[in-house]
Amino acid sequence: MISVIVNREGNLIRAIYANGHAGYDDPGRDIICSSVSTLFYTAANALEDICGYDGESFFRISNEGTEDVNLRITVPDLGGDETKDRAQVIMRTCELGLIGIARDYNKTKKKYVEIIHSRTPEV
Repeated sequence: MISVIVNREGNLIRAIYANGHAGYDDPGRDIICSSVSTLFYTAANALEDICGYDGESFFRISNEGTEDVNLRITVPDLGGDETKDRAQVIMRTCELGLIGIARDYNKTKKKYVEIIHSRTPEV
């Protein structure tokens, strides 16, 4: 199963993490793993192109020799209000796509994607 953590601070999405293997099909043929990866790559590309963020500063991929997805996008606290608003729209769109995958494919007894919402304590 892929575990997705959406981390918020107040109403703002600060990070989205994904880890695991869906187990829907063999590695390399798993449409759920591919879909999750595609959403992350699309969000990262949009944050670079639309918001001007440097991908190396906020997007991490690692699989350490496994077939598991291990992705992280952490929203940089950079730019003006318009840039930050656009970044939130991109992150919310990624979150909605992930929720849709979980909703559509977790209908059987097997759970392929788990969405966990967490909040960073406000200080």
